[in-house]
Amino acid sequence: MNYSRILSAVLALILSNLMSVLAQKSVNESINIEAKTWGRDSLRNIVISDWKSFPSKTVEMLPNFLPIKEAKVDKYGGDLSSNAKFTGFFRTEKIGNRWWIIDPEGHCFVTAAVNSVRMGKSPNNELSLKAKFGTPEEWLVQTNKLIKDADFNAIGSWSEVELIQKYNVLYPEKPIVYTTMLSFLGEFSKRNKKIGAEKENSLSLIFEPSFKLFCDEHAKKMVSATASDKNLLGHFSDNELTFTNDLLNKILAKTNKNSADVLVLEKWASENGFDKNNLTKGQKEAFLGYVADVYYGEIKAALNKYDPNHLYLGSRLHSSAKNVQAILKAAEKHLDIVSINYYGYWQPEAKNLRDWAAWCNRPFFITEFYTKAEDSGMENKTGAGWLVKTQNDRGIHYQNFCMELLKAPNCVGWHWFRYQDNDPTDLSADESNRDSNKGLVSYQYKPYLPLLEKMKALNLNKYELIKYFDKK
Repeated sequence: MNYSRILSAVLALILSNLMSVLAQKSVNESINIEAKTWGRDSLRNIVISDWKSFPSKTVEMLPNFLPIKEAKVDKYGGDLSSNAKFTGFFRTEKIGNRWWIIDPEGHCFVTAAVNSVRMGKSPNNELSLKAKFGTPEEWLVQTNKLIKDADFNAIGSWSEVELIQKYNVLYPEKPIVYTTMLSFLGEFSKRNKKIGAEKENSLSLIFEPSFKLFCDEHAKKMVSATASDKNLLGHFSDNELTFTNDLLNKILAKTNKNSADVLVLEKWASENGFDKNNLTKGQKEAFLGYVADVYYGEIKAALNKYDPNHLYLGSRLHSSAKNVQAILKAAEKHLDIVSINYYGYWQPEAKNLRDWAAWCNRPFFITEFYTKAEDSGMENKTGAGWLVKTQNDRGIHYQNFCMELLKAPNCVGWHWFRYQDNDPTDLSADESNRDSNKGLVSYQYKPYLPLLEKMKALNLNKYELIKYFDKK
């Protein structure tokens, strides 16, 4: 009897059965992650929920998906297996049923970015940076390596733009893709503050006669110098503007009936046959859409005048604004990519993804989301991100969240909030940025390796995952 042949046959049968089982893994396979939600009660007091369990998937759980170990990408992070028209700058294109960013070399690009890649300003931050890196320049070199080792391919808002630009001059073949935050309305609001003036939603200031000229001046100042920069993804105009009914209420409550915003509301209501004092929900949303149209339109015109080469990335819609069809329709007219800060959901809601695709023929990306972990040792009482137990759990949430985004053909990426934890000893910081584990690194610049490993596994495979999901 040929025992070796029998043993080989048995082993082959076992292996075949094992492969069959793996190939038939249920698409419902998941792991439960415990998390707490963060919110506020009617008096604006912080409320943190009890632990709740959330089913989550990771890359390795996907049936018949074989993760790659090395991605074939160009110097910007674009997929080398793809080809599209190249213009020397980032742009967007819908190919078949899916939206893409196209990088300067003509390759399909999905942005996996990190926000607030900047040096901490507290005394503890500064001491730690000097001890670990010596100089700001060396900090950026090592920080860029850390981020790119996790297969992130861009830097988001509130980052060290000038330092990044200098780095890109020194290392043109290994550039850092970056974005800018221009704060149009934020700066205009500062210019227009008047002592004793009626408290108002800053969005109403866009109806001031001087806003158009300000947009032109501000765009000339802020974007002219970067108009030819191939490493620049695009511009954000502001962050989390209050496209809410609060805007209407404050306009209606004004005692100065000759105020520009009051006159605009009266004219808009009259032209549409509405009673401004008894607007329906749909009519209120239509007015918010009108506001968005004016805001985005004025800024888009100014950006096009001084920088026609780069993407207009919007104002990072949040809260209820992301659920208003009229705002999304206005965004479609003027934006290249709709940016959305997304909190309160463990993963992107299917309804949100369907609505954004139906309401707006433009791609979107998520520009803020994060989790915090107990094992960081921080109090984690502030910030809207989820609270989980470990850094590994943060990584699992990241994979689960981003895979849901990759399934959406109108999604072109995400920006994690943020690079570094808050320094809990820095009482000068804004309340929402004091004691939370939001970062890839601690306030002493120590990397959270379990989180980064999970992030890398997802980021590395993002183009392969798109191919995988698109076949479903």
